[in-house]
Amino acid sequence: MRWENFLGRKRSNGFAVSLFHSAMIISLMIVLIVSVVLTSSCSGLTIIDDNSTKGEEDSSKIDGDSDIDDGSEQGVLFVSFTKEHNGGSKLEGSCDSNIEGSSGNDLQVACSYSREMPDSNSFILSIKEVGGESVYRGLYGQRPDTVRLSAGTYDVEVCSREFAAPEFDAPCYYDSGTVLVESGRTTSISFLCKQSNCGLRLGFTSEFKKRFANYIAEVEDSKGRALYSYAESRFLYLTPGDIFIRLKMVDNSSSNAGNNSSGNAGNNSSDGGNFGGSSFLIIRKAIAAMEMVTVNLHSSTTGGGDSGGDNPSDDSQVFTGILIDTSSVWLSDDVVVGERRDGSTKELALTVDEISGYIGAKDVWVSGYVVGYLTQGSLISLQPFENETNIAIASVVGEKNRDLCAGVSLTAGSVRTALNLKSNPENLGKKVYIRGDVVESYFGLKGVKSVKECFIEK
Repeated sequence: MRWENFLGRKRSNGFAVSLFHSAMIISLMIVLIVSVVLTSSCSGLTIIDDNSTKGEEDSSKIDGDSDIDDGSEQGVLFVSFTKEHNGGSKLEGSCDSNIEGSSGNDLQVACSYSREMPDSNSFILSIKEVGGESVYRGLYGQRPDTVRLSAGTYDVEVCSREFAAPEFDAPCYYDSGTVLVESGRTTSISFLCKQSNCGLRLGFTSEFKKRFANYIAEVEDSKGRALYSYAESRFLYLTPGDIFIRLKMVDNSSSNAGNNSSGNAGNNSSDGGNFGGSSFLIIRKAIAAMEMVTVNLHSSTTGGGDSGGDNPSDDSQVFTGILIDTSSVWLSDDVVVGERRDGSTKELALTVDEISGYIGAKDVWVSGYVVGYLTQGSLISLQPFENETNIAIASVVGEKNRDLCAGVSLTAGSVRTALNLKSNPENLGKKVYIRGDVVESYFGLKGVKSVKECFIEK
């Protein structure tokens, strides 16, 4: 073999090996990038901040009405969003058309649901000196490249919208942090926003709508109430905490009141208008931030009376499917609504949440969980128990909020002997049924007096 041919072949082989190595390095980098994106996408709503790479060389202070010290003892605060998720994208879900046990036509089904992710530029940015006044509040997209602040400690927060009372289509995303700004140094804070409110969607079977045709659903949180029509399918966003779902009788004296078909019914509506008359509680449910809860309402013929149909519905679900959103927790619940409880029997005992509608009723059954006993201003739920003349009951085991309890006056005799916590501390947490008179105030709460009979559930 000639020497020139040997060198040429060696150079050719070297080029091929180099090309192979380059391809392998590029492939490994792609795999690494994809892995980082996939593993980080489970940490909540994150938004690409197109402005987060702005230079820090701009030393201008915030425009507008901001009251920021422009003295020499300053530091720089640099704010950005974690770069993991594109703002403005949609999260979508679809329903399962093969619902076991359903009759198909009886279901009101939303076969898709999507939610638009907010643009980071539309978020509200707030910077406040700890223990002092606000130094900046405005749109994130209108902030300067860098924020020069007097040295000190600051609370910084961003939120996607102002949220107060119940509202449809109003998810709120939020993050905050406290930073120490040092003189002559740059301090950075990066936001990873998660949903700060919760959502509730109601579904209604056809049997339910027929049976309760003269009612409309009403949802209440700690900040307000909203009506939820039978034709509605959107999520109603609420303040996390105890949520009350009621059926409210429609005033048929109004021409449109009994229709319940408007897609806008329920938007920030309060008591009054065309929706007068009585109401009764269906369920009280605790919903946490980031939880998106679907409650499907079914009818039942238990307890007798007019069912609104020949048989209870076969419907298994009104809404179904799994919606993927790493910033929220999607839950589903089914509630069967039977005859309206009137306390006439132990089986139809009123709950603590319902007795406010029966003030003055005599000789009715009420049920609840024993959560302690009452003093003039407190709920005592820890041993040792010193009182034997009353107990406090609630709809939820272990209730700590005194305002959500009812007081029960223990009549001397067998009722007091069986129920009082001083002699029976093991009764704490048990469900009890009592028959007596509903009063408007007992130790400042709604309550039951003149108890004639009781039953403790094992």
